Amino acid sequence: MPIAFLIYVVLCLLVAFIARKSKLGSLRTLVVAFLLTPLVAFIYVLLFASIDDKSKAVSNGSAER
Repeated sequence: MPIAFLIYVVLCLLVAFIARKSKLGSLRTLVVAFLLTPLVAFIYVLLFASIDDKSKAVSNGSAER
C-alpha cells in the first residue's frame, strides 16, 4: 500500500512539473492531480498547453505584420 501511494505522489509531481509552463501552473496542477487522478490532470494540462501555445502563435503572428 505505501508503494502505491508513493507512485501516485510521484506521478502527481511529474504532471505538475510538466505543467510548469502551461496556463495552469504547477501548483494548481498539483492540486488537480491530487484531487482527481494524474492521468486526468495530464489530459487537462495538455488541453491548456495547446490553447496557450496557439494563442501565443496567433499573437506573435499578428505583431509581426
